[in-house]
Amino acid sequence: MKNYSRSSTGIDLNLIPVFIEVVRCGSMAKASLRLDMSRPAVSLALKRFGMLFNEPLFTRKGLFLEPTPHALKLTAEMEKLLASIHDHIASTPENAESVPTPAAPERDSATPAVTTA
Repeated sequence: MKNYSRSSTGIDLNLIPVFIEVVRCGSMAKASLRLDMSRPAVSLALKRFGMLFNEPLFTRKGLFLEPTPHALKLTAEMEKLLASIHDHIASTPENAESVPTPAAPERDSATPAVTTA
């Protein structure tokens, strides 16, 4: 299985919902309210996301940000991917309680913890 972690790709997938919300709202201020993030945090996330591409994703129109055609195409593709992820998570078995989940190994209270000096 290919490793798509941030450490191997350099891509922070948490930036995707911020980008999508800015495209939907047309402004970082409105997106920050909807995402419950500060405006500087949204601005930084959008800047970091934009650095992944060799072209601008928005043009400024007064107080608003107009997405470029490339940004609109990216948004449509990413919305489909996120919807697919949500659908897969939502389709977990109805009897999720009976599915064992990994837990931290129980430590025997009679066995002292090993410390190194």
